[in-house]
Amino acid sequence: MERRSVFRGWLKNVFLGQAVLSMALSFVMATHPDVLFGSFDWFNNVSNMDTSIKVLGFWWWWLFIVPSLRSRRPTGMEKKALDIAFLGTPLISLLSPVVTKDTGLIWVANFMVVAGAYGFAFAVGEDEDDGEDGGKDPAWLKFIYKSLDFGSGRERGARR
Repeated sequence: MERRSVFRGWLKNVFLGQAVLSMALSFVMATHPDVLFGSFDWFNNVSNMDTSIKVLGFWWWWLFIVPSLRSRRPTGMEKKALDIAFLGTPLISLLSPVVTKDTGLIWVANFMVVAGAYGFAFAVGEDEDDGEDGGKDPAWLKFIYKSLDFGSGRERGARR
């Protein structure tokens, strides 16, 4: 296939490294942004700049970490886990500030969603009759999963 000849194994490692580095960077951004940006005048002179960076720190899960992991084109249970995480992290990032203003706690909640998605996907496993089309999944969930796969080559008619 075309994409297998272009998508090399080393590139998967680059995406994994990007996700790990993004996780560390986002944690610092969400908890102590002054460690990274405290020496810049704009950080100290602009009102609420620390809050903006802290918010970006917990949104980093949905913007960079989960997409980096999804860029590796996982299959099976890991793909299901990352699909769940991709849907769950924006919900946490939108709804958590109603409950708490602690950006570090919201970052941890996003981490727990991703870890929980992996735990759920690997605990439930894959049914043989579930396959690619998600045989037991409701129609609305199948639509969401197909929407998440846009750009993976399946929209060009390769769908089985």
